[in-house]
Amino acid sequence: MTRAEQTIPSRHSRRARRAAGFSLFELLFVIAIIAIVAAMAMPRYGRSVARYRAECAAKRVAADLALARSTAKAVSAERIVTFNTVAGSYTLGAVRHLDHSSAPYTVTLSDPPYNATLYYADFGGAPQASFDMYGSAKWGGKVVIRVGDFEQTVALSREDGAITVN
Repeated sequence: MTRAEQTIPSRHSRRARRAAGFSLFELLFVIAIIAIVAAMAMPRYGRSVARYRAECAAKRVAADLALARSTAKAVSAERIVTFNTVAGSYTLGAVRHLDHSSAPYTVTLSDPPYNATLYYADFGGAPQASFDMYGSAKWGGKVVIRVGDFEQTVALSREDGAITVN
């Protein structure tokens, strides 16, 4: 091969170089497709997170009602769970916080990770669930929790003391 042939690129080598990368137009096209797919997925993701938070908050309330009931049985004393819809929180009376023994056991549902609204709480006309020394509920009632468009209800049955999440 002569020196002139070595310096002049052939058609085949130009194609090989061009096929090795992407053009700016191709990259912008792919980025536009990714942006469209992400824009379609974000509302669904937001609704999924809201539903998950509502379910978690409702399960937390149900677990704490069960804790109050079992604590009432264990110490043979009445236990009251007081709901505050304005503050978005509830307190288990005579139960100490698990991390800070000097503080009352209070859960604020409007704070992370739940970011939920304590919409409604009624147990026999008052926002308090009460368990007697045998762990029986004095009144039946329900708590309604909302996150975005999603709503979960925690129901306490007076007859059998069952706690359900709907």
